[in-house]
Amino acid sequence: MKRVLIYARYSSDLQSSASIEDQVRLCREHAVKAGWSVAGIYSDEALSGGHLANRPGALALLGQVREGGIDLVLAEALDRLSRDQEDIAGIFKRLSHAGCRIVTLAEGEISELHIGLKGTMNALFLKDLAAKTRRGQRGRVEAGRIPGGNSYGYRMIRRLNDDGNVSTGEREIDPEQAAIVRRIFEDYVAGQPPRRIAAALNAEAVPSPRGGYWNASTINGSRQRRNGILNNELYLGRIVYNRQRFVKDPETGKRVSRLNPESEWVIHCVPHLRIIDDATWQQAQALKSRYGSRAANRRQTTKRLLSGLIRCGSCGGAMTIINRNRYSCSAHREQGTCDSPAGIQASLLEQRVMEGLKSILLGREDMVAAFAEAYRAELKRLEGGRSAERTRLARELARIESGITRCLDFITGGDGDPGSVRATLTDLEGHKRDLQRRLDERTIEAAITFHPNIPDLYRRKVNELQSLLENDASRVQATEIVRGLIERIEIHAGVRRGHPEVVLVGALASILGYASGGQAKTAVSFGDGGCRVLMVAGAGFEPATFRL
Repeated sequence: MKRVLIYARYSSDLQSSASIEDQVRLCREHAVKAGWSVAGIYSDEALSGGHLANRPGALALLGQVREGGIDLVLAEALDRLSRDQEDIAGIFKRLSHAGCRIVTLAEGEISELHIGLKGTMNALFLKDLAAKTRRGQRGRVEAGRIPGGNSYGYRMIRRLNDDGNVSTGEREIDPEQAAIVRRIFEDYVAGQPPRRIAAALNAEAVPSPRGGYWNASTINGSRQRRNGILNNELYLGRIVYNRQRFVKDPETGKRVSRLNPESEWVIHCVPHLRIIDDATWQQAQALKSRYGSRAANRRQTTKRLLSGLIRCGSCGGAMTIINRNRYSCSAHREQGTCDSPAGIQASLLEQRVMEGLKSILLGREDMVAAFAEAYRAELKRLEGGRSAERTRLARELARIESGITRCLDFITGGDGDPGSVRATLTDLEGHKRDLQRRLDERTIEAAITFHPNIPDLYRRKVNELQSLLENDASRVQATEIVRGLIERIEIHAGVRRGHPEVVLVGALASILGYASGGQAKTAVSFGDGGCRVLMVAGAGFEPATFRL
């Protein structure tokens, strides 16, 4: 009996999730009629068929096919598997290599001809759909309606048209939100920076456009992309369409925005949606132009050693670079919701963290030896359990093989109807494959060994870490090592102003604690002014996380 996997997908939130159930039901009925055994069902809900990497269901299906034992993949139509020419060709190649065929309810068994013709047709369908979508959006703009999402300061209007459909794109001014928009413009023109405006709104518990805290970036936005409160021309009573387009990155499948030339923009006046007068708008844009020229070319272009790891010790929020070389709490600067003024220079933080790591790592060689011994003992204990499990699986495998032999003897001996034992034989074969796979996994696990001279290797790697960081060619590798030891870095206000306390949270403290019998906290004092680097354990620990 052929073993088949069913795959179903629907592409957007506008479609019903029942589409998945309908596709699976039709495929299952087809499999039953054909006498196939359904070995698994995979699906992707509200995910585009334009890129395989973003569909976990399809990836899991390919993973099971690679394990073997699958004869067919069944779908409603070829475009359910993918609409992308490159992806559908890759899926076909992988399945063919595994000896697995593709069958669809719409096209039947898929061949190279289907891949070429249908792949091209599906790609053209996506292109045509995008063109129709843009045409529909352009029509909305010409009718004075909004082609996209809602802007802060407005409410959506829903009403039935004469044809019975619900109208889309209509807006009306929300008086409460419009008052906040006017206040933001007035405060900005009066000289208040966006950070101070955001802090005042947060202090008064005014909900942001997304319902949370206000950020300075929500107000300030980007002059180039014309987003943010201060750049939204809808407040002037103008709809600006086709300012940017989106293309998919072929490597990641994610959408990337691209700015269109101003000559391609479509502008339509909607006076009934005006919130800001011309004079206030011009004053605000003049200020933004002045401040924007001062901040030119300040964007961070290189990833720092500790980027993404640094958190404020007071509020737990991210700390970001300001003035090109100093970490500061983002919530303190952007929202005004954190009262911690603690900050630290990026170069000083990197130096302090590296010195702290070396002091902790090289100052605890006794713990490394104890950890190695404890790790060996744990591996020995696990190996004992795996050995017993391998013995049990081997016995079970022998019993299943004996059962298969008896079934074959029954069929070849002519003692009865072969159809009566066919299902039993199929189940026994499936059980045998599962047992063999589990037995192979236990054999691989048993091959894991622990280096007998791990303390010396450890010491050597720690001493090499600083030199690796100083070498541009090996800096990426060294950065991964450091990030493997540290989960996050917390910056707390120190006893002395300007001397913050640095707390390293991560697997290294857990390893040291594991070696010292549960003492998962290590403190080292060094540096100017008695500054400390304190290391504490992260949320979880497995010996395999030890990267050095």
